[in-house]
Amino acid sequence: METVTIERMTYGIDGLGHLNGKVVFVPYVVPGDEVKIRVTEEKTDYMRGEIEEILSPSPERRPSPCPNFPECGGCHWQHIHPEVQRREKETSLRFMLNPLQPKSVYPMEPLPMRNYRNKMELKVAIRDGEVILGNYQYRSHEVVSIKGCFVQCPENMKLYDKLLAFVNLPDKKAFAETISTIIVRTLGQQQHCNFYLKTDPDQQTLEALKLFFEQTDSLGHLEVLTEKNNCLSLHRQQPLFAFMGRQWYISPDSFFQNNLEGAEAILHTLISVYEGFQHKGKFLDLYSGCGIQTFLLEQFFDETYAVECNASSYEDAIEYQKTRHNSKIKFICKRVEGIFGTPMTRGPLAAIHLNPPRTGCSQRVIRGLGGLKPRIITYLSCNPMTFRRDAKAFRQMGYKLDKVYSFDLFPGTFHLETLGVFVRGN
Repeated sequence: METVTIERMTYGIDGLGHLNGKVVFVPYVVPGDEVKIRVTEEKTDYMRGEIEEILSPSPERRPSPCPNFPECGGCHWQHIHPEVQRREKETSLRFMLNPLQPKSVYPMEPLPMRNYRNKMELKVAIRDGEVILGNYQYRSHEVVSIKGCFVQCPENMKLYDKLLAFVNLPDKKAFAETISTIIVRTLGQQQHCNFYLKTDPDQQTLEALKLFFEQTDSLGHLEVLTEKNNCLSLHRQQPLFAFMGRQWYISPDSFFQNNLEGAEAILHTLISVYEGFQHKGKFLDLYSGCGIQTFLLEQFFDETYAVECNASSYEDAIEYQKTRHNSKIKFICKRVEGIFGTPMTRGPLAAIHLNPPRTGCSQRVIRGLGGLKPRIITYLSCNPMTFRRDAKAFRQMGYKLDKVYSFDLFPGTFHLETLGVFVRGN
């Protein structure tokens, strides 16, 4: 057993301290904690440990507001006061971005701590004859119940209770064994539920799922899918999703931010950036999703292209465009890697917006961007590590990191959303 004082949080679940001249990483601690730990791993320059006893708790520690923490792996920092969570995220972000010498790094925008998640991804396990729906425990494949979850929206949790009751019916246990994942998303009055199965269901199961849909008025869409087949697709007319002063339909498989207030804060910031950028011309929105930001930004440009490889997101954008007769956006359904050298990337470019997945831009995309010279690049990232890597590449292309905005899109976790504004030359 060793005694360690925790100095700060890392970008991750761990806090950081020092022991015998080495850095030591410990999960579920708080800056200022004095803890007795068991060393679980020792390398040349660092160690990992686990708490055995909290000798002196930090004043920045709080009782978790969620009954499932820390067993549930969905959240990492529910034991830390909200303002401390934001401080530690800001500190980590500034540390990571310091070599890039950003001109301005704005304070993180706080967002609601509870009931903010509109999407729920449920894993399934059966223990002692009971079906468990929930998240994987941290660093394991043990499924932990999320009953009473602190961060899921109430509409998702109401459906969670119904799903749990359904799969625990005596004649549904065999069906539960075939479930890989259940995904639920609620946007306004639109609620979708997808069952992803390992094997095709039998007819009796399909009839039971049809009855479940009929008896669940909140559901507008239910699908049952295997790797090869779409086994069932049920629909009920529901009002469109009101967001940013417009009405949208977002399909179950389309990308949309998990946090509505966070998404709105990001989009208002993005609009303000482009309002201050008085330069008409061609605009490329790469990894454009359902095109919500594309529709909101097209007013600033003469010509707009949006590129998205997810067919469902692309189709949602096309359907919405049919309701906007003055929209001239050209939507393209393909991987971003395939656009370079095509007509859309030829000629002067005013601006590019990027919102890549957590892995960031591929090397092919970085090389392709190196041949383009827009005045401004905006980059929205859910991973500051890959943001930093790609930002270094932009610097080599002659761009400066002018502004950085950060958003606490996932309170209770170590995750954050970063919006960077890169300008060319001086």
